Amino acid sequence: MSELTYIKGKDACLETSIERMQSILKDAGFDIVEASWLNPVPNVYSVHIYDRNCPGLFTNGKGTSRKATLASALGEFIERLSTNYFFSDYWLENDRHETKQTWLYYPNEKQVDPVEFRSCLPEHLWTFYDADQAYQPEDLLSLNDSNQVVRGLPLVAEHSRQTAYFPMSLLSNLYASNGLSAGNTLLEAQVQGLSEVFERWVKNKIMRENLCLPEVPQTIIGQFNTVVQAIESLKQEGIEVSVRDASLGGHYPVINVTLFEQKSGRCFASFGAHPIFEVALERTLTESLQGRQLGQLDGFQTPVFDEQAVAEDENIENHFIDSSGLIHARFISQEADFEFHHWDFSGSTQQQWEQLVKLVVDLGSDVYVAAYEHYDLPACRIIVPGLSEIYPCQELVESNQNIGRELREIVLSIHPDCDFAELLEWFDSLGLSEHQGIASLVGLMPDPGSYWGQMKVSDFRFWLALAAKDYETALDSIQESLFFIDPTSEWGTRYKAFEFSLEMLINEQACSFSAEQLFGTELAQKVWLNIQGEELFFGEPLALDVFKQSDRHQQLLKIYNKVREVKQAWFND
Repeated sequence: MSELTYIKGKDACLETSIERMQSILKDAGFDIVEASWLNPVPNVYSVHIYDRNCPGLFTNGKGTSRKATLASALGEFIERLSTNYFFSDYWLENDRHETKQTWLYYPNEKQVDPVEFRSCLPEHLWTFYDADQAYQPEDLLSLNDSNQVVRGLPLVAEHSRQTAYFPMSLLSNLYASNGLSAGNTLLEAQVQGLSEVFERWVKNKIMRENLCLPEVPQTIIGQFNTVVQAIESLKQEGIEVSVRDASLGGHYPVINVTLFEQKSGRCFASFGAHPIFEVALERTLTESLQGRQLGQLDGFQTPVFDEQAVAEDENIENHFIDSSGLIHARFISQEADFEFHHWDFSGSTQQQWEQLVKLVVDLGSDVYVAAYEHYDLPACRIIVPGLSEIYPCQELVESNQNIGRELREIVLSIHPDCDFAELLEWFDSLGLSEHQGIASLVGLMPDPGSYWGQMKVSDFRFWLALAAKDYETALDSIQESLFFIDPTSEWGTRYKAFEFSLEMLINEQACSFSAEQLFGTELAQKVWLNIQGEELFFGEPLALDVFKQSDRHQQLLKIYNKVREVKQAWFND
């Protein structure tokens, strides 16, 4: 009989969990590839996994052993399937004019007319989200479809037991993946999800308020052999380690680990949370090295003395994305604002959950939970208004991702006889940043290296202006685009050819042979065809073909439709 491995914080042994998750994914048609296994120091592992048929669906795992790490990655994969996070950034229709599906996310979603969007949530939540009543009906529409409805997902308040229907646009714009989790049991998943909410909330509070944390005494760290071995190995590689109590006086189950690369004067602060002190410590240490090899420590930075720069929203967001945000020099000082507490929020999984919920209630909020088990592995989405937001509430007004709906309409409207000047004016009215990628904005999963996968806002403006024969705007846009690409690459050469030819045209220099000598006859002639309007967008896919000719996007839609069938069957039962 093979040995079974039990670790703290999990309600089943690793062998059973891995076998269960692998079986679920195989039965669902996934072919999971384990790639990029890393083990930079003893007891610190990470792995990147993806679906062979759709590599755009991937997750990362971390742990103190290979089994724990694989279980972490597989669990996250099922979590993102169950909670729709895999699909949250993409257009999930095949045609904007197709018959609309009765539901998009879950069979129990609530669909309301946009002008009635405030009926989704109780008034006290709108007071929090939209204190100035600045939200407009179109702000609550979804990026993922073209239908004019607001789709609300039901979440149940743990304390009040009331159901609220959170518009998906609110969830995707403010929360990203925060509060999503999967586990051997629903309670295990909920504990993990709410722990991560506290982890990020505490980290944000520390950064915004410029707090300094107390060191965890060596006598405490010495009780955890796996951690001691990893730290000693890091020190041998020239990486100093500071372990700090981030509980803010024993109130919250959060740990900080900061790594110092002394040869460069840079450091990296990682946070982790769990009701069990040892689990939180191990998770924080493994998180600090996830996806990293020693000597390739991306994200490390020298601390700064600018409190405002550390506290600003963009820096806080960078800490969520990859922990690469700035930290203040005071954070690594010995001027601790709290006494060390060897906190303990352990107990049964039920007790852990109850303690975490009580912490939320004591802060004046409530825990909203949506539970999903359609893949035979419990998963959940947790929202804690006032604690779990990754982006500020005004994001729906100032930087709503569903502006991609309008851009997508422009892309889908392109055909040889359309009014390109009108499309260009519409496009410019959106006020997009020049460096943003068109694919991510419109909800396209592009094939690697594809034309639309590489296109940025400045590129798109160039092609629209060129088709409209607005040559001066086209020239300005192509010169802007050249800032973002390698001029010696294939597309760099094409853009240089366009730049040269447009300048020649604008300056009325009819020496077309110069372009042929510089760039070759084939490219020079193709450039001229596009300038004359005899070819559009260099002959690449247009309108619906942008989506239909992307193998990865079509594979994504196949997976989404399979998941949809599984959800429908589960809800029917």
